[in-house]
Formats: sequence, structure tokens, C-alpha cells
Amino acid sequence: MAYQSLYRRYRPGTFSEMRGQEHVVMALRNAVREERVGHAYLLSGPRGTGKTTAARVLAKVLNCQNPVDGEPCGTCDSCLAIEAGTSFDLHELDAASNNKVDDIRDLLSKVALGTPGRTKVYLLDEVHMLTPGAENALLKTLEEPPDHVVFVLATTEPHKVVSTIRSRTQHLQLNLIPAEQMAALVREIAEDAGLDVDDEAVGHVVKVGGGSARDTLSALDQVVAAGGVTDLDTSTADLIEAVATRDAAMALAAVEAATGRGVDPRRVGEQFIDALRIVFLVKMGAPPARMAEPDADMAARFVDRLSPAALTKALETVGAALVEMRQAPDPRIDLEVAFVRICEPSTGGDADALEARIAALEHTIANLQSGAVASAPPSDATAAPTAAPRDDAPTTASAPAPAPAPAPAPTTPAPAADVAELDDDGGPKRGRPADMARAALRPRGDSASAPPSRPDRPARERRGSAPPPPSMRNSEPSPASAPPSTEPAPEPTAAPAAAAEPEPDPEPVEATPAPTPTAAAPPSGVTAEGIRAAWTELLDGCSTPARARFLAGNVSAVSGSAVTLLLPTEAQRKRCEKYVGEIEGALATRFGQPLSITLDVGDAAPDPTPRPTAPGASSAPTEPPQADDEIDLADLTDADVGSNTVVDRITETFPGAEVLDSQGDH
Repeated sequence: MAYQSLYRRYRPGTFSEMRGQEHVVMALRNAVREERVGHAYLLSGPRGTGKTTAARVLAKVLNCQNPVDGEPCGTCDSCLAIEAGTSFDLHELDAASNNKVDDIRDLLSKVALGTPGRTKVYLLDEVHMLTPGAENALLKTLEEPPDHVVFVLATTEPHKVVSTIRSRTQHLQLNLIPAEQMAALVREIAEDAGLDVDDEAVGHVVKVGGGSARDTLSALDQVVAAGGVTDLDTSTADLIEAVATRDAAMALAAVEAATGRGVDPRRVGEQFIDALRIVFLVKMGAPPARMAEPDADMAARFVDRLSPAALTKALETVGAALVEMRQAPDPRIDLEVAFVRICEPSTGGDADALEARIAALEHTIANLQSGAVASAPPSDATAAPTAAPRDDAPTTASAPAPAPAPAPAPTTPAPAADVAELDDDGGPKRGRPADMARAALRPRGDSASAPPSRPDRPARERRGSAPPPPSMRNSEPSPASAPPSTEPAPEPTAAPAAAAEPEPDPEPVEATPAPTPTAAAPPSGVTAEGIRAAWTELLDGCSTPARARFLAGNVSAVSGSAVTLLLPTEAQRKRCEKYVGEIEGALATRFGQPLSITLDVGDAAPDPTPRPTAPGASSAPTEPPQADDEIDLADLTDADVGSNTVVDRITETFPGAEVLDSQGDH
């Protein structure tokens, strides 16, 4: 007799021999015992879980001559004929190949015919493959078959079966067999068949079977024929090891080894996801029920070495690569790139990759700083420390000076943001972008055409102005300008004899003398002229929004402690109301007594006292801006064509540029 496969040789002949499908066995056995068998059943589940086996056992017990507690006897003529496949009571039809309307019509034409047994059972396998016409042809007979006919429909994809068929059947769903029950079944079959298999072979075939009895017994046949597990694939374990150790070279080598054995790259990725999913479930405290011993060992090996974030990232990356493989010319590239991104997070372009790059940079900077500190030469403890000169430090002298000496100039240069340095052509080397733009547009070598200093900038920031006098320099800038000190400078005292020799004075900084600040009026005699004279300097100590809004204001009159300030428009007055308190504080600091400001709208009288301006600025009095509704278009005149225009300045700034006359080419 020819050799018969193990899954055919050990196919269950009774309900009690089925493994892992207790709910289906109980439903069918109770229906037979209580004579409540339905006219149609729908059995669904993964491959190799017992759908066809359950239908054959049902047909056997319905026609058995000596049933025992809902189980067939297995010894009568009907049971033996069904096991041999020669019974007229069981008709099996593959709906995948007999799915047309004519096939179903031929079947239905024979439904009413009698058979030797009590019940005629029709088994339609893969019923979801029927065409819409065949499904419609089956509906009426499936709903009301003859009394001696029972339909059993089997499918692996129940969601593809139309609802009109599902509603006419009792749906029983079979599940994958747990790993423990499958391992026990393999050991029982191996012992009964006299097979020499060890625990490693049992774990291997259970893992390959994946909960399917047919796949597991087929793998057992292969292991027995090969004399043991000879093609144990370790690429999946190597890939997980590479992910755990962040070794991209190891991952690429594992992919190459698997594909070199003829394994499809997509299958390599699927096996990796299946194994990593088990590690992920064990890590989250929800191990799968059908976990084989090799999978359990692998999960225990990596569960403490991979974080949930790393597991999730790896599953997402490889899953996306599997989707991209469908249209890739070489699927290996997508899989290899996916593992490189997992092992080297900095190679990606997402937020995780950027964080990895930043972390690497911070680590490198920390190492460089620690190395620089370690390699720095030790300081000479015997050398006297060099202290920066202070404005209030006494000056060393051998004899009393006949007159007070001026305070030394500070050695620390002004910051770049405060003083704009000028180059050889008069342009700023560094400073505000606006100053650099003005210098670029200004004609080269024409110092007379320099733009006037902006009135809304502090005096120390105006281009060409000198730094403040030593008496006004402080280590920290104050929010408001303080009145100049009128006390004489203290007499310098001689240094102690034991003191070290003073260091030579630094080279003085050349600067244009700053304009002498206007002395504040006495507190008891605050006048409008005094406020006008100090208005620009007073605004320099205020915030930028307040300085910008009150710049157009003009002091009209002072009555006691009330100051009337005129603004050009009502809108300007409303915008200034928010900053009245700040200006009042600046006035109180300047004149030594509280003053209140009253805002009004109107044309102010000409200011008899000119306000101080920066050197090089125009000496013309500043007039308040004219409102838009007061401009008369008839008063506008065309500019001189020969004058120095912006276009001329731009072409001079960029040598070689050409001006294209595009009139009419719009």
C-alpha cells in the first residue's frame, strides 16, 4: 500500500478526536443527540482547523446505524463507506471550481433524489467562490431543502459570503489550535506511528504549523523524511538581535543570508514581524495563547532588551516596507533600508531621527568640552590676577595730583548691537540690518548724504555718535535715563605701598565727543521749553512702542504738575493712552517730581528750543507728520530725472548690473 500522509492517516473520525474546537463539537453533538439538527450549517475558520472533518463526522453520525451519545460508531457499513469516500449519502462539491450557475443547477436537480441512508448531506467547500448567479440559484433550495437533506457550507473567508446565504445557516467558527494542544497531538501521533522525534523537532513543527493541524503534520512528515531539523532558519533571531544591538551590518547580513537560501524578501519580513509581535505581546504582559516553545524562548531572550517604543518603531517600519515591496523592482532594497532605519535612527527624516542627531551632537560637544577642560594647562597660582579696570577704582600716583583726573575709559569695547562700526567706505561693519541697508543705498564716499539718525533709537546706538561719557557708563543699563551727576569727582588717593604696580592704561578709544546733555530744570520750575529740550533724550529711556507713539507729540503747555501734549490725529491719541503711565514715570525720574500728562489733538506751536540731534544729522526742526487727509495732490511735483535715484544707488552697489527699460512690456 502506498504511503499515506500523516494528516490523512490521523484525520479525526469522531467529534471527541477533534482538538481545540470544543465549542463546535458541543454544538453539533448536542444537535444530533437531541434530534435538533439544522437544515444548513456554515463552518468557517483558517485552513487546517477541521471544517471538512467536522462536516464528514456530522454526515457519518446522521447516517450511522448505531450512534452512541451523538457520536458515530465507526464500524457500520455507512460509517465505513463515508470513511472510504464511497458513500452516496455524502456529496462533496468544490465551489472554487464548480462555481457557475449550471453547476449549482445540476446539484439542485438531484437534491430531491433519495439515498440509502437516512440523511443526504451536501458539503460545499470554499462557498465564497460562487458567482453571484450561482449564489442566487442556491438561495431558494438552501432556505427550504427537502426533509432528508442537510447543507454544510465551508469557507476560510466568511466575510465574502453574501448575507442572504449566511442568514439561512447556523454559523460555527473554528479557531486555530493552541500550541500546547498541538504539541501534545504531535507527540501522540509520533508515538503511535513509531517516529523518532525530539523536543526540538516538536517545537519546530508546532511553530511552522502556526495552529493549523494539517500544516503541523505536514511539517512533521518533512522532518521525519529529512531525519531531523536540518534547515533551521536563524535569520529571524539574527534580525531581532541586530535590532536590539543597533547593528545595521548584522541586519543586512541576516537579510542576505535568508534571501541567499531562496527565501522571498517579503517572507523574511513577515517572519520577522510575527516573531517581534510575540516579543511585543510578552513585553506588554499579554502573551499569545498559541505560542510555541521556540517562540517563548525567543521572547524571553529579547523581552528585557527591547523597549516598547523600539518594538513599536520596528513593527511600523518593517510593516510599511512590506507594503512598499508590492511595487518595488527589487524588494530586498525596501527591506534592507527599513532595517537600516531601525538600527540607525539618525538616517531617517522624521522627528525621532532629528532627536537622535541632536542627542549625538550634544554627546559629541560634551566630550569635546570635557577633553578641552582636561587638556587645559594648569593656571599659575603665584601670578597676580588681572582685574578689569573699574570707573570708581582709585588711580595710583606717587604724589597728589593738583587737579582731579578724569576716570579712565573702559577697556571693554561696546557690543556690536549698541555701536555700529564703520568700514573704510563709511558703511557699517555690523549693527542693525536697517543701518546696513542705508549704507548700501547711500552713494559711496558721499558723507554729506548720510541719512539722519533715527530719533526712535538711543543716542548711543546712532551711527557716528560717540559712546557716553565715563560718568554715565554703568555695568548694567538702567531702564530710564538718570539725571547727570553734579557732584565733583572724588580726589584720587594714593595706593598702599604694598600694592602691586598698576597695569598700563589701555589704549584710549577714539570717539567723537557726545553732545552735552541738557541740564534738567529745577523741580520747582518745570517749563514746557525744558520738557521740549529733554523730550528726545527722555523717550530714549522708554520702551520701543512708547517711544514710537510719543515721538510725534509736542508739549503745548505746563500748568503746575499737568503737562498738555498735542498729537496730530485722534487715532494717534488713542494709541498713546496705553503708554501714558510710562512717560509720566520717565518725566518724574527726569525732573524729580510727579507730572501728569493730558493728551489732546491739535496743531502745536513752533518749538522755539531745538531738540538735540546726533552729529551729522540735519539741523532742521522736526515737524509732526502730516495726516493723509491733509495732503493736497496738486502740491506734489515730479522728482528731478537727473537726481540720484534708488535705481542709481542699486546699480552702483552691484557693479555690472544692467537696467532694462521695460516700459510697455507689461
